[in-house]
Amino acid sequence: MSNKPDDIRTKAPSVRDLLQRLKKVMLRNWGLKLGCLALSVVMWGGLISNDGNLSREKTFTDVAVTAVNADILQRNGLVVVSGLEELGTLQMRVDVPQRYYNSVTASTYNARVDLSRITTAGEQMLPIITNTTSTYGQVTWLSKNEVKVVVDNYITRRRIPVQLDKRGEAPAGFYAPEPSIDPALVVISGPRQVVERVARCVAVYDLSRLSAQPGTQLTAVPFVLQDADNKVVDSSLVSVTSESILLDTMLVDQRLYPLKTVDINLGGITSGQPKAGYRVASISAAPAYLSVAGTSEFLRTVSMLEVSSGTIDIAGASETLIRAVKVERPQNALYMSEDAVYVTVEIVPDTPPTPEAVP
Repeated sequence: MSNKPDDIRTKAPSVRDLLQRLKKVMLRNWGLKLGCLALSVVMWGGLISNDGNLSREKTFTDVAVTAVNADILQRNGLVVVSGLEELGTLQMRVDVPQRYYNSVTASTYNARVDLSRITTAGEQMLPIITNTTSTYGQVTWLSKNEVKVVVDNYITRRRIPVQLDKRGEAPAGFYAPEPSIDPALVVISGPRQVVERVARCVAVYDLSRLSAQPGTQLTAVPFVLQDADNKVVDSSLVSVTSESILLDTMLVDQRLYPLKTVDINLGGITSGQPKAGYRVASISAAPAYLSVAGTSEFLRTVSMLEVSSGTIDIAGASETLIRAVKVERPQNALYMSEDAVYVTVEIVPDTPPTPEAVP
């Protein structure tokens, strides 16, 4: 047996040879290979799109954040006085199952703060929470995660008086007696720092808005809350109720009566005679007539007003007299513009007739 190496033994391929072979494989039928690659991509994409269990990321903008369970918070004796106005909107990213990608909306995830989580008054940080389900996926990111609110105790005060702030005038030709308002007392509930300041409920009532016709008119009028210094109290967080009914206006019951101008009877208003050589030139009243209000039937019976303070004694008078006299209100009159007038008795010298005037 020969000890020489086997010359026909195959040498191990070098790295260079391997790269050359790979190049030949890649270049041989390259068009077919490229087509197969494209087909593979299309098939892979089709498989992915048809797999409803795969999820894709979806971004929502301008997502509204709501506050829930305010009623539960109030039953626990608390109320949010500020901070909820900062909820605004946010951005949200969600991993959505493919089958719902095009149909799902931001409301599905119900971004919200739960007020029932609050247990004490003062500043609180509330987390923004969302819905997560196996059906619609889960929220992976929010542009903000919490909101700061200020909480106060929720209290109730009863028997707050209602007052009328009357403005304007009744329609011309009509008399408006004092109206009645319903309710006369209210109940207010809200933040302690606001409710404790309230002294009264004031309803603004404009008489000039009444219709010019006799009878009863009912008007719903707005109201404000005022403190002891007559300053308006912000009532946006306060509820005003009567017999458990929430109020946004007060009801004013107003009766209008027609007015009639009536002359004053000055007949027989004087007694006695002026000084010799003087005479009464005229008698007048200021005002010359008064306005009287009542039912239409009553006013048809009124023609003159009588004075009730006796006569004016002009005995021996040589100059004009002015006296205040009381006017008697008719029995069924609801209103009379004045209860007294000034009567002027003009006394002048009794000038003898001129010679030319003597026949």
